[in-house]
Amino acid sequence: MPAPVQSIWTKHGLTPAASAAFRKSAASQVRAPSLPRPNRFRLALEESGGLFTLFGQFLSGRADLLPGPYLTLLRTVLIQREEMISPSSLPEIRDRIVQAEWVRSTPCSEIYAATFQDRPIMAEIFLPEAGGYTNSDFRGLAWQLSHLKNSPEASVATPAVLEQFREWLAFQADADRKRTMLRHLEEIPFPCLSRFPRLLSELQSARCLIYERMEGAPLADALAEPEGAGRALDRWAESLLEQSLLLSLLDADAQPSNYLLLPDGGVGFRTLPALVPVPVEWHNELLQYLTAAIAGNSHRAMQMLARICAGANPYAVEQMLLEKLSALQPELRIQSMAPDSVVALENYWRALGRTSLKPPLFLHLFQRNLSVLGQSVPPETPQADLISESLWPVLGRLLQFRLGDALSAEKGQEWLASLGLLFLTGVRQAGIVLEQVRDNDLALEIESEPEDGRSAKRNRRVAAVIHSGIGLVLFLFSLRMALQSSGSLQLAATAAAGVCAVAIFILVARIE
Repeated sequence: MPAPVQSIWTKHGLTPAASAAFRKSAASQVRAPSLPRPNRFRLALEESGGLFTLFGQFLSGRADLLPGPYLTLLRTVLIQREEMISPSSLPEIRDRIVQAEWVRSTPCSEIYAATFQDRPIMAEIFLPEAGGYTNSDFRGLAWQLSHLKNSPEASVATPAVLEQFREWLAFQADADRKRTMLRHLEEIPFPCLSRFPRLLSELQSARCLIYERMEGAPLADALAEPEGAGRALDRWAESLLEQSLLLSLLDADAQPSNYLLLPDGGVGFRTLPALVPVPVEWHNELLQYLTAAIAGNSHRAMQMLARICAGANPYAVEQMLLEKLSALQPELRIQSMAPDSVVALENYWRALGRTSLKPPLFLHLFQRNLSVLGQSVPPETPQADLISESLWPVLGRLLQFRLGDALSAEKGQEWLASLGLLFLTGVRQAGIVLEQVRDNDLALEIESEPEDGRSAKRNRRVAAVIHSGIGLVLFLFSLRMALQSSGSLQLAATAAAGVCAVAIFILVARIE
C-alpha cells in the first residue's frame, strides 16, 4: 500500500512532519494549536472518519492505555457515515414496517425506530462484511498509528491493541450471536433489575435484528438532573454489575445515552448493545477481583488478574503486577468524583497495561464498563462508593440464584433421594437402638433408678435425631417451593421454611 503523504496527526500538532517542507506546511495548518493535547487527539480521530472514529470509540474505556482526560473526550466521538442503509432498501422488511426513523449508528450497524402492526419496534440493520472494512483499511490504520510510537499516545499503537480492536469489531458485527443471546434473555428465571426487549421472530433475517421498543426515561437526562442523579446512577451501576456478575454478559459500548430507566424501577435499553459473554470458568475470579478492589486488597486483586491473564505461572505475574502497581504515579484528577473502587480498578488496569500480558476481551470490557461508570458520576453527587453500595443487592440475587440452582429439579431430586435414603437408614438404625434398649430393660429389670434415667435420656436423644431429620427434609422442600413459586404460595412456603428452621434448632439442642 503506498504511504500517505502526511500522517493525520501532523496537522493537529501531535507528531512532527517527516520533512522540512512538510514541517513548514504543517506549521501553518495546525488545527486549534491552543487546545490541549487530548482534545487534538480526539479531533484527529473523529475528522479522519471510518476506522479511526471506531478506534476512538474503542479507546474510550481503555484506562490501561490513556489517562482520564483522553477517555472522557473519546466518549464524545460520533460515528458519521456518508451512506446509511435504510430499512426501505431491504426487501424482507420494506413493506412490513412503517414510519422508520434513524436513531443511532453503531460500529457495524444502523438502528431505526419504526412501527410494525401498530407496535413500536427497533430495527437494527447490520452493514455488510463487518462495516465493509478490508485488510487494506486496517493496514492503513496501523500505518497511521505507527507515527505515534514516540508520542504520549504510543501505548495505543501496538499490534496487541489493534488485534483487540478487531476482536471488538467482530462482536459488534455478529448479528446471529446477538440474536441468540437476546432469545435466551427473554425468560430469565429469577428477578433482575435489567430488562431486555423481546425479539420479533417473524421479522428476523440475516442482516436485520428487530425487537420491541422499550419505553422509559433516558438515563442521560436523569444524570443531568441534580435531584435524581444519585438514584439514577445507583440503578445503572446495579444493572451493569448484575449483567456481568449474574447474567455473565458485558455491554460492549457502555454508553449512558443508550440506557432507559423504566417505570417499574428496572433498567432497559434504548437500543440493544453488542453483548460479550463472560466465560464460565472465570466467573468466580471476576467476582473476587471486584470484591478485592472494593476492600482495598491489592494483593488479592492482583492474584485474580494473574489467574485470568497468566496461564502457566500466575505467581510470577502477580509479583510483576504488584511491582508495576507500586511504581505507578498517581493520576491528577480535577473535579473528578469517581468512586474509590473505580480509581483502584483503574490503577490495577494501568499496572497491567505496563506488562506484556494480553488480557481477554471480556476483562477489557468489564474494566471499560466500570471506567465509564466512574466518568459519569456528576460533581454534585454525594461522596459514596457507588460500586460498593450497588454490589450488595447483586450479591443477594447471585446467592439466591446459586441456591435455587442447587435446589433445581434435577439436583433437587438427587438431594431428596439422598436425604430419603439417609432418613430410612436413620429410622432403621433407630429401631435397632430401641430394640437393644428394650432387650436391656427386660434383662436388667433389677437395674437401679439412675440407670433407668440414662435409658430414657438415650431414647429422647434418638427421637430428637429422627425428628431433626424429618424437619430438615421439610425445610429443604419448603425452601425449594419458596424459590420457585410466587405470590401467596411463596409467602406460605417461606413461613413453613422458617418454622422448620426453628424446629430443627430446638430438636438439635435436645440431642445433647
